Amino acid sequence: MPFIETKVDLVVITALSEEKKALKDCFGIDFERVSRDGIHYYLGSLNYGDRQINIAAVQPVDMGPVSAAVIAARSIVEWNPSLIVMTGICAGVKGLTRLGDLVVASQVFDHTAGTYREGLIIPFQQSIRQEHWVLQFVQSVLEDEAVFDEIAGCYPMPVKTSVKPDIHVGTMATGSFVVKDSGYVSNLLEKTSKLYGIDMESYGVASAAEICSSALRRVTWLVVKGVVDHADIKKTDNWHPFCAFASAKFLHTLIYQLLSRDASYQWLKRSRE
Repeated sequence: MPFIETKVDLVVITALSEEKKALKDCFGIDFERVSRDGIHYYLGSLNYGDRQINIAAVQPVDMGPVSAAVIAARSIVEWNPSLIVMTGICAGVKGLTRLGDLVVASQVFDHTAGTYREGLIIPFQQSIRQEHWVLQFVQSVLEDEAVFDEIAGCYPMPVKTSVKPDIHVGTMATGSFVVKDSGYVSNLLEKTSKLYGIDMESYGVASAAEICSSALRRVTWLVVKGVVDHADIKKTDNWHPFCAFASAKFLHTLIYQLLSRDASYQWLKRSRE
């Protein structure tokens, strides 16, 4: 079925070019590039039987929460989607995550917004929490062990480990700088319960979804990212390709679950009205 340009159901934001490429490779559909007021979007559709979801993928010019929030807000205004999702890579908390694992954000906060005192940032921890029904939907998908096998098994290049990735649902901290300091992470852990991931964009995307929502129209957000390092001096780029692909693959799985389940597809149809 062709893309219906008058309605986009899902906007996907990726921060890096390799994340956008992984999304295209994983979804395996022909994306059409269109320009709207200087912003380039890649439009395509995924089908399940006679059901279809229209997708717009976009990448901000710069990294960080501000650029992510701006591009997310502009995309919501432009396309009026029901869902806005971010895939890609993140740092994980050592001891809770392994390299190659995925983190689905149950809540996000800006760890660089707070009080600076004696060489430390004390975060305000003004978090944005995920909707309960979204987390329930994700958890129901995770009950199928085949999901974990499929993520590792479909990767087009050899994976560095035979261990299947774990998928964690937990808190994500966002900041305007890259963290390469285990001491900084330890300080965050003292003030944050169940922190699993650290990135530079998630809070911006969630903020845009919240700000653009109203009592009559809700924009649902979701963040799923792969753990490429543990925010310390051992940080490398070795896991970037796999984690970018794995996060896109998990989103791909969620989309097909949304389309195949009658209740979730009815929600999507109602949100188009």
